Amino acid sequence: MFDPSKTIGLISGGLTNPRETWESYLGENPGWQRTAVELTIPMVVSAIIIGWLLSVLLGGYFYYGYGRGVVLGLIVGLIAAAISIAVMSFVVSALAGVFGGQANFDRAFTAVSLATIPSWAGAALGGIPFIGWLLQLAGSITGLVFLYKIIPLAVLVPENKRVVHFVLTLVTVFVINIILGLIFGLGAATSGEFANP
Repeated sequence: MFDPSKTIGLISGGLTNPRETWESYLGENPGWQRTAVELTIPMVVSAIIIGWLLSVLLGGYFYYGYGRGVVLGLIVGLIAAAISIAVMSFVVSALAGVFGGQANFDRAFTAVSLATIPSWAGAALGGIPFIGWLLQLAGSITGLVFLYKIIPLAVLVPENKRVVHFVLTLVTVFVINIILGLIFGLGAATSGEFANP
């Protein structure tokens, strides 16, 4: 069941006191569905709505809502977030098993969701003119650092294999995203071909 105070606590703790927040929430052993309801979905929806509002009020550019409106921006954002977080979680989990850690999708999903809090905070501020892109970049970089730090806590990758696991995770996710982009891009490019002979 959705508890807004839990979500706010996770997001604020994930930004101000990340390690303690990670250890506490991972200690609850939430399944991926619980994490999605308590953290991931509300975080993504909030970031998109805040970013869109800031771009409308301040005249900035916001990727998810640009030219689409907030409803379509929410749909696109949720689909993109679902795919990226699920892919990253699957890869983190699968490679953890290969590198002597624990292959556990639930814990990987929780770790990835917690690690992306700064990224989504940056995305929410992305609608601010001139500096929004910089705040979004800073959030993304912080999210990667957080991911590196949380992986051993979540899926128990040994210290001596952490760097290789992390680098291989990023490379694998990058390749998967390119393949998915080509598949969906090709589908979008060819769908109009048959509709307008």
